[in-house]
Amino acid sequence: MRSKMLSVLVAILLLPALAAAQASPAASGPAKSATDVTKADIQAAMKIGMAALTPGVSVSDRNISLSDIGKYNVAVAFVTRPATKVPSGRALAHDKITEIYYVTRGSGTQVTGTLVDATQEKGSVTIGPGWSSGSPVKADRKTTLTAGEMQIIPPGVGHVWTEIAEGGIDYMVIRIDPEHVLGLSK
Repeated sequence: MRSKMLSVLVAILLLPALAAAQASPAASGPAKSATDVTKADIQAAMKIGMAALTPGVSVSDRNISLSDIGKYNVAVAFVTRPATKVPSGRALAHDKITEIYYVTRGSGTQVTGTLVDATQEKGSVTIGPGWSSGSPVKADRKTTLTAGEMQIIPPGVGHVWTEIAEGGIDYMVIRIDPEHVLGLSK
């Protein structure tokens, strides 16, 4: 059931992109080239991410690839988080960015829903503008994600990891950026 729902959500999110891809080249501008994210790119990001998790640091989030698709950008990020029994930082909701998480190692519980007492944030080239809150998310869903599983977080949906299992969690994030606000991490 979960895999069918994930397939439906992925299809819904990808339909506009697929429709745009079917448009004639003259209508959508010059053809773009493919972007490769190699195993070496991912391993280098993993090494940097692990080194960044010094005491007191709750996340290492690095955009490692950024592709200009024309009407939108697609960023690929590598995220590392340490184990925790409490929320892993502030809850976030992105104004325009859709995030697709793919867990590569570890597990954690992600709460998604509505932010409470949120403040608007300028954001960064990694995650873009949005909202953040130190208050608990008014939970619509509580999902435990493990290696090999995905989660799609649309713009405006509050999200925070409330617990991360011993050993931490690593995940890839694909960020769909319709306003071209994201950049590569340094």
